[in-house]
Amino acid sequence: MAFTAATDDALIQRAPCSEVNLPKRVDTEKRFLSVDELHHLADTIDPRHRTLILTAGYTGARFGELAALQPRDLDLARRRVTITRSLTEVRGAITETGPKTAASKRSITLPQAVVDDLADHLDQHTNGRTDRVFAAPQGGPLRRRSFRQRFRLPAVDASVGQPCRFHDLRHTHAALLIAANIHPKLLQARLGHTSIKTTLDVYGHLYEPLDEIAADRLEQLIANAIAHRTRAERGLEM
Repeated sequence: MAFTAATDDALIQRAPCSEVNLPKRVDTEKRFLSVDELHHLADTIDPRHRTLILTAGYTGARFGELAALQPRDLDLARRRVTITRSLTEVRGAITETGPKTAASKRSITLPQAVVDDLADHLDQHTNGRTDRVFAAPQGGPLRRRSFRQRFRLPAVDASVGQPCRFHDLRHTHAALLIAANIHPKLLQARLGHTSIKTTLDVYGHLYEPLDEIAADRLEQLIANAIAHRTRAERGLEM
């Protein structure tokens, strides 16, 4: 992209990467938790991080987006969480940046159960002691590696079993919405994907069982139409 921009601006005559063939993308295997598994994991991890697990599973937010949340990003009365920033860690330094893409700036409606958990979490674990909704035990920013080693991996081992990455909670959210027959466009908006093509490329295969539901509903429409036509014909005969 940098070389292409330089070519467009006439800074260089030809992009040296134009003939490079990129390797095929290898998709990592995704883990989709059931609702019971999600809550089992949440109930197993350190109580300080229980609400983090549930919020991830029921919003599809990325780790950095959740780590950046501040109490002002929550509107619990309206059951809304607004994502406008993300925390990244490079060589031990924490940086606050904008979300991954413009579409990642979004507002997500929460289930009431998660709203209640967040309210309790704010009372017990923040209460003015930190400016982050989800913080480290000492009150500083939540670091991905430390959280992974100290809390997430032991909890996964003791509950749902490996492999289960934090990002699999995002996949879990998508799978739960698809199982609930939520339209792909709404799924795209909640996940913060720039294009619905990305959503369907990643999760399209999960919609396959819904094809059977569509066929069953068409069958019901056909049966209703036949029954209606039969009643009409009998009425004419009478």
